Amino acid sequence: MRSRTINPKDWLTALVESGVRVTTVQETLIDIFAHSEYPLSAEQAWNVARQSRPKTGRATVYRMVEKLENLGLIRRVHGYQGCSHFVPTLPELMMLFICLSCGRAEYLDSQPLDDLIQQSEHTSGRHITDSRLQLFGACSDCQQKA
Repeated sequence: MRSRTINPKDWLTALVESGVRVTTVQETLIDIFAHSEYPLSAEQAWNVARQSRPKTGRATVYRMVEKLENLGLIRRVHGYQGCSHFVPTLPELMMLFICLSCGRAEYLDSQPLDDLIQQSEHTSGRHITDSRLQLFGACSDCQQKA
């Protein structure tokens, strides 16, 4: 995942501005989701959080996932292991690629998507404000191993 474009401090600010009292457990969960290279389920995030904070409650994690999704900070990956996994949302429209072999997720160069959106806007007269393009396949590392 392109974590260099994701600033966990921005996530904390968004939570505070939405009226959420941020705890150290929530900070831990933000860090987990913001820096993961793989789509994570709430259950997986809970397991990771318990490695550093053993008393982290499962319900706390599920509530936090819901808050992050509602604020648009993470997005659900549809069509991947039951649509229960999440990746960070980038501020710009990007194509998400998920390797079906190793599970790594990464955002791809957005230029082809930008061109398609501009062409669609021009020909349809509509203004497009959001996109959820997800691509699945094998990453270059997994292709070389095969």
